[in-house]
Amino acid sequence: MTRTDSYRMKRGNVLVTVNGFFGEEDFYVLHRTAVEVLDPEDSGYSVDSMCIGGFLKKDGILLRTSSECPYDTCCFFYNEEDLDEKSREKVISWIENIVDRLHACREEEE
Repeated sequence: MTRTDSYRMKRGNVLVTVNGFFGEEDFYVLHRTAVEVLDPEDSGYSVDSMCIGGFLKKDGILLRTSSECPYDTCCFFYNEEDLDEKSREKVISWIENIVDRLHACREEEE
């Protein structure tokens, strides 16, 4: 199983699902891990009856998170059209580092 799957959406959005992480409890783990890894200038999330949506802002770049994606996995999404090549590479690296930490912690629990 791959650790993530990426989907290109309309208007430049990229959705990156984190395989093996589902629903509300895993979203909180994802968000807490992302804050620890990135140390963003700003972050937060909101909960409604349908999903949890969050955000992290670092170096002027917005990286959004959600617990409602294809197959109800936890995910990241960002707008690729808003980023230059260096910023896109930075976001991809951030996601990879967060996902590596998430899976390492999950493996330690097992």
